[in-house]
Amino acid sequence: MDSTSFEKRNGKYYLKYSTAESFYKNSLLLECIQHFRNSLKGKLLDLGCGNKPYSEIYNEICDSSVGCDVPFSLHQKTDVEVLCLAEDIDKHFEPSSFDCVLCTEVLEHTGDDRKVVENISRILKDDGTLIISTPFIYVLHEAPHDNRRYTFYGLKNILERNNFEIQSAFSMGGTLSSGFFIFYYSLTKIFYYSFKKIGINSLDKSRLVRSILNFPEYIFYILNISSFRKKLSLNKLPSTNEMFSSPGYFMVAKKMTKKTE
Repeated sequence: MDSTSFEKRNGKYYLKYSTAESFYKNSLLLECIQHFRNSLKGKLLDLGCGNKPYSEIYNEICDSSVGCDVPFSLHQKTDVEVLCLAEDIDKHFEPSSFDCVLCTEVLEHTGDDRKVVENISRILKDDGTLIISTPFIYVLHEAPHDNRRYTFYGLKNILERNNFEIQSAFSMGGTLSSGFFIFYYSLTKIFYYSFKKIGINSLDKSRLVRSILNFPEYIFYILNISSFRKKLSLNKLPSTNEMFSSPGYFMVAKKMTKKTE
């Protein structure tokens, strides 16, 4: 996914369902990022940026930005300033270099997630902002670099152990969303696999086919977006149901100033 997957209408960005993968979850993630766009300020690091899908959003707000991704990324590495492992960002950036770090759907692909979060804390200024999302009930992706999943408490704890205070936390849906996604994704995989068995291998490249197959996700999104936006506006924590099962979580955290003895 890149910025061409978005379209801007009336000052707001929307995901094009004909080009996007995981339309429902990525649309909710886009909603979250736009809701907290005013936190994308100062000098920003887009960690695990891929093709920088959110660059048009944060470059309208922040003073400057740096994109960082792994050398073996499956993405095209468009305009990526620094190529390195997320575990090694402390070797490329000075302590307290950034006002904000954006890290979406990245932590599950790292080799040492504890070191990554520790280094994010190191390169952030005191009172700096981390905007992060991770999957929970989600399929294997970007194999073989897909190492783990995060519960709400798992993500919260790894941030708090590294001097972050959670300001906001949201779930990308609950048990119904998780069940819908896994069932729907399984059906689409069976569809593509069936045609590959008879020698038709490029259906997944067809925009028309993807538009048709993505339509159920679009309808599911339309049915749920109003309640999701309400939770954003109320800054409402995930419910018991959303902690039990969810496609993933989004958190906004502030780096706390360390107390001197």
